[in-house]
Amino acid sequence: MTDSAVRQRAHVVRHFNRFYTQRIGALHERLQKSPFSLTEVRVLHELQRGRANTAAVLARNLGLDSGYLSRLLTSFERRNLISRRPSEADARQSLLTLTDAGHAAYEPLDEAANAEVCAQLIRLDPADQEQLVAAMQLIERLLGSGIQHGEN
Repeated sequence: MTDSAVRQRAHVVRHFNRFYTQRIGALHERLQKSPFSLTEVRVLHELQRGRANTAAVLARNLGLDSGYLSRLLTSFERRNLISRRPSEADARQSLLTLTDAGHAAYEPLDEAANAEVCAQLIRLDPADQEQLVAAMQLIERLLGSGIQHGEN
């Protein structure tokens, strides 16, 4: 494959990225009306789903700077959204869990995001919905090598 062919494909990928970023921007409008940034919601999501229980795992899963994540977690702790307890396996680590207030803060955001995605999907007929989901799964499989995946 020639360098120019790769460059041409890169332009197509970047075009799609711009399109999709614009499209999902509409899906995240509700986040602007919440007290949480998109990154904060992603952290709450990871904790809610049980995908991470330490800052190190969160930082790795989300690709976040550990200092930034530490400040974010401290803010969550001050707002009583998370609790920390020492890990029995490694005293240097704290185990993180959402508090009842953390669950209560996350649930409406998750429900709103699901409702907005459903509103987008309902515009398509079922066959197109299936084709869209299959294409997204293909993109994730092709580009996600080595990345931990789970239900969003």
